[in-house]
Amino acid sequence: MVDGLITVVVTVGLSYNDPTHWMQYLYSAFIFANCIGLSIVSIVTYVGPACDRAPIIVQIGCYLGLFLIGGLVGTEAAILIFRYVFGIAFDAASHLRTIRFNLILAVIFGSAASLYFSLRERAQQLRIALKEKELSEERLTRLKTKAELEALQTKVNPHFLFNTLNSIASLISENPKAAEETVERLSELFRHSLKHSEKSTVTLSEELELIRTYLEIEKVRLGDRLRYDVKCEETVREVDLPGMLIQPLVENSIKHGIAPSIEGGEITVDAREVNESCVITVSDTGKGFERPADSDGFGLRSIEDRLRLIYRERAKLEIVQNGHCEITITIPLR
Repeated sequence: MVDGLITVVVTVGLSYNDPTHWMQYLYSAFIFANCIGLSIVSIVTYVGPACDRAPIIVQIGCYLGLFLIGGLVGTEAAILIFRYVFGIAFDAASHLRTIRFNLILAVIFGSAASLYFSLRERAQQLRIALKEKELSEERLTRLKTKAELEALQTKVNPHFLFNTLNSIASLISENPKAAEETVERLSELFRHSLKHSEKSTVTLSEELELIRTYLEIEKVRLGDRLRYDVKCEETVREVDLPGMLIQPLVENSIKHGIAPSIEGGEITVDAREVNESCVITVSDTGKGFERPADSDGFGLRSIEDRLRLIYRERAKLEIVQNGHCEITITIPLR
C-alpha cells in the first residue's frame, strides 16, 4: 500500500512539468518505490526490535537512520536494475539527485508508515484489552449470579424441609400409619431434591415429578380435601429451569387455597409452549390471598429473585386473583 502511494506521488510530481512522459515516470517510480520499500522493511524487521528497547528519543533517531539506510540501499538496487536490465545509466549528477530525492521520500513515507502501523497495532491491543475486560466482567457477573443463586437455594431447601416436617408432626398423634407413609414419601422426595441440588438446572419433567411426590405427601395430611392434576406438553418436558422453582407455588396454593377450606379444593399445574416460551401455571380453587407490597413470604420472593438473576427481563411471574388464584411463570425456550 505504501509502495503504491509513493509511486503515485512521485509519478504525479515528475509529470507535472512533463506530462508526455508520465508512463516512463510511472515505471521508474514503481521500481524505485518497491526497491526502497523492500529494503526498509527488511532492515526494520531485523534491526527494529533492538531499537524498540531503547528510550523513545533514541528510538526515533534509530528509525530515522534505518529509513535513510533503507532508502540508500533501495536506491542503489534500483539504479543497478535500470543499468543491467533496461540499459539505462545514471551520470554522477543524476545519481546524486536521485539519492537525495529518494532519501527524503524514504524518511517521509517511512515515518508515516511507521506511525500508521504503530497506531494500528495500538488500536488492536486496545480492542484485545477491551474484549478481555468485557470477558472478565462477564465472568465476574456469572460468578456473582451463581453465588446469589446458591445462597437462595440454601434457603429454599431448609424452608421446604421445615414445612414438610410440620405436616408429618401433625399426623403422628392423629394417624401414625399415615405419618409413617409420609416419612417414606419424604425420603423419596429428598432423593429427588438431592439429585436436583447436584445440578444448576433440572428438566421440567424432573421438577414435575418432585411436585407429584410433594403433593402425595400433602394428600396424606389433607386426604380427600386435596385434589390435583399435573399436566405437561411433550414439547416442554426437557426445558431446563432452576430446581425447586415451581414447588413453592404449589406449597403456596395448599397453604392459602386448600388447607383453610373445610371442603378443600383442587390444584392444577399446567406446563405448555406459548409463542416460543414455556408457560407454567399453578392454579387452585381457593379464595386466593392478600399479597402485601413487600411480597408474600419467602417462596414467591425466591422465585422472583431467581428468575431475575437467570433470565433478566426475559422471564416473568404473574399473579391473577379473580375469586381463585392463578400464578404463571413464563421463561424463554431458548
